[in-house]
Amino acid sequence: MLAARLVRTGRHNGAMVHIALHNSDAAAEHREGVLHVWNETFGRVGDASVWQDTVWDRHRARADFRLATAYDDDRLVGFSWGYTGQPGQYWSDFILDKLGPAVQEWVGGHFEFVELAVLPSVRGQGVGGRLHDLLLAGLPHKRALLGTDDDATSAAVRLYLSRGWRRLGKQSPTGQVMGKLLEDD
Repeated sequence: MLAARLVRTGRHNGAMVHIALHNSDAAAEHREGVLHVWNETFGRVGDASVWQDTVWDRHRARADFRLATAYDDDRLVGFSWGYTGQPGQYWSDFILDKLGPAVQEWVGGHFEFVELAVLPSVRGQGVGGRLHDLLLAGLPHKRALLGTDDDATSAAVRLYLSRGWRRLGKQSPTGQVMGKLLEDD
């Protein structure tokens, strides 16, 4: 069973950046750091307790939840998380409704790559790519899905394309669904 394991380190501005993978239980202790990075990356949440209930705790309760963290000394500078996606879950049902046949064979038992966030001061140092790779490492799933912006020039989309993801369709006017086959990784 995955608990927490240090995978690798690397330098960022002279400090060591430690990348580690955690299961749901071990992830709980990283909540404050994750919320800080979330606020700096995606914008402040209105109410931290609502975010904890509707996002953090709900996602940590999903099957096969895992969190990858990047620490520069004792400061969280990035994270990624995901879990097994199934019909009946909000996003799986949403993309089935929006994209239908284009994603039918992808949904159900897939790994849902939910979040990837890196502090602006650390971007461009390879931290996001390392978090991405660790989150997907050793998964038993055959496929993975994610939702992201639909701008081919964005850093996120460039990262995903460089890691073998492909566009499956639009989920909104500015968003897309991407898929990746994991069998060959």
